[in-house]
Amino acid sequence: MTVIGKFLSDVEKIKKHDRHNNGGNPDYNRIAQDLRNLFERSTSCPGELPGSIFEYWEKEYIFNSEDLKEEPTSENIAKLAAMLGFLDNSDEDQELISDDDWQELGKLVGYESEDLPIDILQELMMILVSKGAY
Repeated sequence: MTVIGKFLSDVEKIKKHDRHNNGGNPDYNRIAQDLRNLFERSTSCPGELPGSIFEYWEKEYIFNSEDLKEEPTSENIAKLAAMLGFLDNSDEDQELISDDDWQELGKLVGYESEDLPIDILQELMMILVSKGAY
């Protein structure tokens, strides 16, 4: 199983467990911290960048939703998983990341660049350049 596959499976477990413990009623706010922790633990990228990317995803895709109780949708989880792939230098599902997302990812990498190991920074920059985001 790939890192992304494991991540997606673990997200479904978090959602299922929450619904089970709350009468079948989903609520993003109850699982938000668990999702963030899972995302940050699932990547080999150190520092604050994973948290910054999670916050961007949450702001852009979750908090703009018409029905927060139904979040995260499968589509939004897939985008987050693609961003996880980016952090781990995987091209798995990169087509799910929009041009605007790539631009934002480029900005976030720039903000966090001083705190990243040079090899990881180089990998991320190569991907961003290939996507026209840096």
